[in-house]
Amino acid sequence: KEFWVKFMAISKFDYNLAFSRNIGWVTEQEQKILQHKRVAIAGMGGVGGSHLLTLTRLGIGGFKIADFDHFELANFNRQAGATTSSLDKAKVDRLFDMAKDINPQLEIEKFPQGVSIDNLDAFFEGVDIYVDGLDFFVFEIRQAVFKYCYENGIPAVTAAPIGMGTAVLNFLPGQMSFEDYFGFAGHSKEEKGLRFILGLAPKAVHAGYLIDPSRLDMENQTAPSTPMGCELCAGAAATQVLKILLGRGDVLAAPYGMQFDAYKNKLAYTWRPGGHKNPLQKISLNLIKRMGLPQSSTLPVYTDDKLERPIDKIIDAARWAPSGDNMQTWRFEIVNDQHLIVHGFDTEKECIYDIHGNPSKIAIGALLENIDIAAEYLGYQVRCERQAHKPDSHPTFDVYLSKAQSQ
Repeated sequence: KEFWVKFMAISKFDYNLAFSRNIGWVTEQEQKILQHKRVAIAGMGGVGGSHLLTLTRLGIGGFKIADFDHFELANFNRQAGATTSSLDKAKVDRLFDMAKDINPQLEIEKFPQGVSIDNLDAFFEGVDIYVDGLDFFVFEIRQAVFKYCYENGIPAVTAAPIGMGTAVLNFLPGQMSFEDYFGFAGHSKEEKGLRFILGLAPKAVHAGYLIDPSRLDMENQTAPSTPMGCELCAGAAATQVLKILLGRGDVLAAPYGMQFDAYKNKLAYTWRPGGHKNPLQKISLNLIKRMGLPQSSTLPVYTDDKLERPIDKIIDAARWAPSGDNMQTWRFEIVNDQHLIVHGFDTEKECIYDIHGNPSKIAIGALLENIDIAAEYLGYQVRCERQAHKPDSHPTFDVYLSKAQSQ
């Protein structure tokens, strides 16, 4: 009986009619191209399941999907396929059935043991593009998967749910690799976690509205999440897949990226030439470590109880910006809790390296960037204005702090 039900469903199914509402945004010819493309997705959890269903509705004709996990109650707030009827069932089986229910003609291969070093060749055989759906904390296999894609010329897309938004990165053949961008090699799991979140969202648009940082638990590999973040990921990733497979539209490839946060009403484009070796990334990473991490956390929260005012904490973090000979070519004047004046100066006459005072100005720029980063993590936004009447040898800036919007 079950066989005949499926047979009748397939016999009544019309691909062209089922996905005809895509036409207009794609041409009929492009829809046929998508029908013959194959996408690999590792992970059928928070974002992977949504990736599969979204791309199935886009009309992608083939998939390889991998996951070894089973549904549990803790998945209900965000994961496609997580229902009372699917409790304790394999995620890969449940999502397989859901995708086939959308398109009975779908060619889809399951890897119920998950993706591993041993099955990478089989998982990626015949695949046109990879979409990352692995759990945030799975660093080693993520490194291996992206390395395989890079070495075999397979485009790879990752869209991470961060708060109530998404951060998107594309890794394309012949361009910057995952390792060059994040720099995971040789680091601890905790360090990889920091590098991953910082690389995904260098501008930390999401900072400021996480109200309970204790829910970030690196040791037990759990973190708060939202269904909005996962669904935004699916839409963003599917759009990247469409553009890459059809060869149209602007595709930002690492070291370029973007982050959209629906809660903050913000869209930020990022550019980190040199990837993890970029000076701003190094400064940000050191700043996060300097600001302190609560035990079992993956995001920075200031813990220095000697400093009470946010403006004091921001100054204390910002002053670690690099400067030649560690001259720290700035002085701070606190006007009030929301207004800070940065008095800059050059050391052209004191240091031979400070040619025309330009290195000092670069150092002051790094300081202002540190102020902005520290303020973001403490839930503030910064408005910086240069005092026009001050000479170029003594650049002076008014820095105003205000609570970030949507707090």
